[in-house]
Amino acid sequence: MAIKTTRPPRTLGDIKTVAGRSSNKNQRRYASYFQLGALELERYRRGLERDAAQGRIDGINQRLGEIEGEMQGLLVEAGAEGVQRPTKQGERARVGSRSETRSTVTSNEPTGQPRGLRIRY
Repeated sequence: MAIKTTRPPRTLGDIKTVAGRSSNKNQRRYASYFQLGALELERYRRGLERDAAQGRIDGINQRLGEIEGEMQGLLVEAGAEGVQRPTKQGERARVGSRSETRSTVTSNEPTGQPRGLRIRY
């Protein structure tokens, strides 16, 4: 035999709490300190992220410098001492136009031949 009740079942909206109803200054102060602590932890984590990223950037820059040194060494060994390669994209525009760079070909190189290493696949 089932018992029938006339009350509707309780839902989540029926549960009464006192959270947020208090106007106690001390409770707001604790909440502020909690937020400050959370912000300090986030600042610390972001600092660690920044330091790790800066370390990666420094490693990449160091390797790029090593690559440029190796390339210059190989070009010198190949006998192309007059070739200067720009190291950054911004310097490429400052080097000059193509016609200006062709006019600076040394006399020991045949004209009409491209300078540098050419690889065909």
